This record gives sequence, structure tokens and C-alpha cells, in this order.
Amino acid sequence: MKETVDTGRLLLRPLEKSDFEDYCEYAMDPEVMKYIMPVSTKKEAHDIFLKHFGEWTGEEGRWMGAAVVLKSEDKLIGDIGFRYTSKYHEQIEIGYKFNRNYQGKGYGTEAIKAMLELIVRDWPCHKIVAYCEPRNVASWKLMEHFGMVREGYFKEHFKFDGRWQDEVAYGCLVKSIKLGGT
Repeated sequence: MKETVDTGRLLLRPLEKSDFEDYCEYAMDPEVMKYIMPVSTKKEAHDIFLKHFGEWTGEEGRWMGAAVVLKSEDKLIGDIGFRYTSKYHEQIEIGYKFNRNYQGKGYGTEAIKAMLELIVRDWPCHKIVAYCEPRNVASWKLMEHFGMVREGYFKEHFKFDGRWQDEVAYGCLVKSIKLGGT
């Protein structure tokens, strides 16, 4: 991410090495990660954290991540990102995770809106997609808030911590994204 985006309550900016301890608060929290991936060791968390660094090049398959910082506390409370799943078909996948102590306060909606505005403005895109475990109601409700619709339900689609889990796919044409009010 080249620029810092100020949403009012939040700053979206590149991750910094000094964010790592705040990152671990949620990236190693079993409650936050229960639908994303097994809780990792601090070394594994650090390896994942470092993958979010670097210039946003738009390289297919590479996540372009951003820190979500609560301005009033100058604290990393989550991260959001996107990647091209297909540059030829102009399809972008979005993803996000937030510290559970800051969930339910509209920060996810505020951050995702800013990210979607950035995608629409700066990146050739025809369709936005996102995936989640179907029991992660807060995640798919956030997708629906922006006009995404459930396009698929995949039974026992991925292995998570030794067990098979389902996954739902959401999608929306860029021209149909709902960016009005939060």
C-alpha cells in the first residue's frame, strides 16, 4: 500500500514491524482464527506477518495487505487485504481479520468500505469475491452488507486442524457494490 487512507476512526496503511505484537493479539487468538486457520506459534505468525510487507504490485495470487489502525489508540486492530485471483478475468478476492476486542463496533465495515473504494479507483476489476466458513456469520454478513451474494456452498471443502470444513463463496460485480453509508 503506497498511501495511508484515513476513514475517520481508522487509518489503513502498510504494516510496520512495530505492529507485530498487536498482530499476535488476534492472529494467535483461537477465537479469531477458528474459521481461518489453526492458531500458530509466534514464529509461524511472524512468517505470515512478513508476507504482508512490500509494494502492492498487483501480482496474481499475491495478497496485498494493509494494517487497520484505530486512531484513538494508535493500535493495530486488524488487517485487510486483496489479491487478484485472475488478472485476465479481473477478479479480486478480499479478506480480513480483526482483534475480537474491537469486533462489533463497525470497524470492519469502515475498513472494507475504504479498501473497496481503493480497489474500484485503482485496480482493474470486474468482480469481487470472498470466502468464509459458513458458521462465521459476522464475516458473511459483512460481505452481504456490500452487496455480495452467496454464489456457492462447498461441502467439506478444506481441511482445518485435522477436520473437514465447509466453505461459502460470495461474489459481486464491481458495478453492483454498495458503497453508500456504513
